[in-house]
Amino acid sequence: AVVSTQSTGRLLPCATTFCLYTSMGGDEEEDLKAPPTGYGSTAGEDDVPLETYYDKLGLGPANYIVWGVLTLICLSDMSELTLVTLIIQHLRCEWKLDLLFETAITSSVFMAYALGGVLFGSVSDKYGRRFILLLAILGLFFFGIMSALAVNKWQFLAARVAVGLCIGANFPTTLVFTAEVVASKYREYGIALIIIVANFGMIFVGLCAYLLLNRVGWRWFVVLMALPALVSAIALFIIPESPRYLVASGDRERAMEALRWYFKWNKVEFPETWKLRIHDALQRGNMKEILTPKYRRETILLSIMYFGNLYIIFGLVVFLPIALTEGFCGTAAKKPRLDCQKPSQADLLAYVVITSASIFACILGLVVGKFIGRKIPLRIFTFSLFILTCTLYICISQFVTQVLFFLTKFASAAANVIIWFIILEIYPTVVRNTATGFVNFWGKFGGAISAALVYFLYYVNPFLSVTSFVINGFISFVASMFFDKETKDLLLEDTLGESQVENES
Repeated sequence: AVVSTQSTGRLLPCATTFCLYTSMGGDEEEDLKAPPTGYGSTAGEDDVPLETYYDKLGLGPANYIVWGVLTLICLSDMSELTLVTLIIQHLRCEWKLDLLFETAITSSVFMAYALGGVLFGSVSDKYGRRFILLLAILGLFFFGIMSALAVNKWQFLAARVAVGLCIGANFPTTLVFTAEVVASKYREYGIALIIIVANFGMIFVGLCAYLLLNRVGWRWFVVLMALPALVSAIALFIIPESPRYLVASGDRERAMEALRWYFKWNKVEFPETWKLRIHDALQRGNMKEILTPKYRRETILLSIMYFGNLYIIFGLVVFLPIALTEGFCGTAAKKPRLDCQKPSQADLLAYVVITSASIFACILGLVVGKFIGRKIPLRIFTFSLFILTCTLYICISQFVTQVLFFLTKFASAAANVIIWFIILEIYPTVVRNTATGFVNFWGKFGGAISAALVYFLYYVNPFLSVTSFVINGFISFVASMFFDKETKDLLLEDTLGESQVENES
């Protein structure tokens, strides 16, 4: 059981049949300096749960360092994910690509991204967050460089598939890692930070393209975009494994070592008299568990919502550059332009401005998620997204079209934040990355289909691409109406047998 203090809303675990109540007035650090009643280190008394350690630790430099490394990884991922959509017209000029091969190159990284999440999610639950991140980020750097060195279209395609697999391993793990290294009351900030940086990565690559692409050429541009991955790999060596993962895996010694690192950097005295509660070495990364009756309904609904939402998000990633460069209304619907036309500086700048909508949307998602909840904002954002996709049929002027793109991008990004809050809160540690990988697979599968279909349909008729956005916006909204579980203020579970308790303060 869990009780909350009236003055601060802090959650304190009940170790026995009675509950500990502390007003936490005045010096909170002094209140937690000695082991709380029922958590002592003497024989016969219960061990202290990780959440109590995190409460004492607070939020400080150690958390910021870890979040900084994870955001750098995320920036690398999203930069690599979206750069092909900006250089595809350069590739068309160099290798005389036909429409089908252009579609294959554009969608390949998204499809591999989807597969990477489901393939490596259970690996992260079995062998650790830090291990899979290091492996994947080194692969991201290597295959990014290989893309720049490709001598023909087939080598480039193979390298981008490998890049997509690495991104699929990285992105869900960064979100899980972020949520696991702080007290539950701080997790929204970390999750929102990662999602904001993910969206900033798309802006970052667009801004770099605006400044460099037409000056240095696509090969040097790809090399430059791979460098953040190398810096991320080096930075990973300075942070420890997720303490929550180590607790769930039964490794008390490494969990205590990781916690001491956090306490040292936060300049908080480590409670040596406490004894960390750990779990037996449980089976981890079992995908069957997320489809049991306890989680099946939520898993299916989250997968449907994420599929529809990412279809629109990644569809816009593909659609915007060609729509801005080759036109959206009028002549574009009548005569496809597959000539060697590269994006202008004005087109690249418009891409950056429209993509920046996602940053503001992530901030809004954080605020409403923190203070209102998950269920109602999710329904509002998905409904708004559906309505806005319908408005994309409007063709009054280029400016109006860009404004509608901006608003659609805004609604999709805001819904994405809420969906990720729920995904990371609803599953226990032993299957959290497996579950995120599974749901992430269906989302990225939607993104992969979108990347291929939207690109192909554009050259048939751009309004067919818009129709596909409308259909998926409607599907996401309907799924959100059936999702009725509120996850705000739930403590993160570690094992499948734990019960989640809502903070009623």
